[in-house]
Amino acid sequence: MQIGLNGSTTDPCTLEQDVKVAEQAGFDLLEMRTYKLEAFLKDHSLEDLGRLFKNSTARPDAVNAIEFFNLKQGNERQEVLEDTKKWCEIAQAAGSSYVVAVPSMLEEKTTKQVIIDDSVRMLREMSDIASQYGIKLAVEFIGGEDSSVNNLELANNIIEQVDRDNIGLAIDVFHFHKSGSPASVISKLNVENLFIVQFNDAPDESLSNLEDNMRLLPDEGVASLDEIGRELKNIGYDRMTSLELFREEYWEMDQQTVADFSYRRLKSTIDRVYS
Repeated sequence: MQIGLNGSTTDPCTLEQDVKVAEQAGFDLLEMRTYKLEAFLKDHSLEDLGRLFKNSTARPDAVNAIEFFNLKQGNERQEVLEDTKKWCEIAQAAGSSYVVAVPSMLEEKTTKQVIIDDSVRMLREMSDIASQYGIKLAVEFIGGEDSSVNNLELANNIIEQVDRDNIGLAIDVFHFHKSGSPASVISKLNVENLFIVQFNDAPDESLSNLEDNMRLLPDEGVASLDEIGRELKNIGYDRMTSLELFREEYWEMDQQTVADFSYRRLKSTIDRVYS
C-alpha cells in the first residue's frame, strides 16, 4: 500500500513546498490541489511541472478536483467539460494518473433517477475528454443530504452505468462515515473501479453536524477504520491511501512537522487495519 499526502493537509505550502515536505516525511504520493497548481502555473510552464516531480520520490498521484460536475445547464455544463480538459492536460503533464471529480450540491429538490441519469451522461462526456490524455476520473461522493451523490452505493451505481475503464470511485473515509453507510457496502465494489481512498477520521458528533474542518487524523475519532480497512483488504484494494485534512491549527504549525506526524499516523493506521 502506498501512502499519499493531500495538499489540503499542508494548506499553507506551495506546490513546490508540498513536494519537498511530502518527500522528506516519507510519503510515496502527492494529491495536488488545483489552487496550488494554478498558482504554480502562473509563473511556470507545463514542462516545469513535469520537471518538478522528475527527481522526487514523492510522485504525483491525482489532481483534486473538478468540482460540482453534474446537474449543470447551458454554459455551466460546457464550463465543466472545459475544466475537465484543463485538469486532465495538467495531470498528464505532471505525470499523474487521476483527476478527482466532485458532484454538485443540491440547489433544489430532484429525484434520484434524475441525478443518476444526468451524472452518467456527464461522466461519459468527461470520460471521452480524459481518455485523450490517458487520465482516469475518480468520482468522490460527498456525505450529507445536501449533496447530489451522497453515499457509496449511489456513486457505485452511477459508475457501473457509465461503464468506462477510466471512470471510477474515490472513497473519502470522512464522507463515508458522514453518509451513515455500513462498511459492508464496500464488499459490493469491483476493486478495478476503486481508484483512490482518502483515510482520515471523524469526531463523535451528529452526522448532520460534521464539516470538513472537523476532520481528524486516523485513530483520533469514531469512524469505523478497522472495519473499512478489512473490507478494502477483502476486495483486494492495495493501491494507495492518502490523508486529506482541513484543520486550521495544523496550518499554523511548521508544515514539515505536520507532514512528518501525518505520515507516521497514517502509516501506523494502514499497517494495523491491513494486518
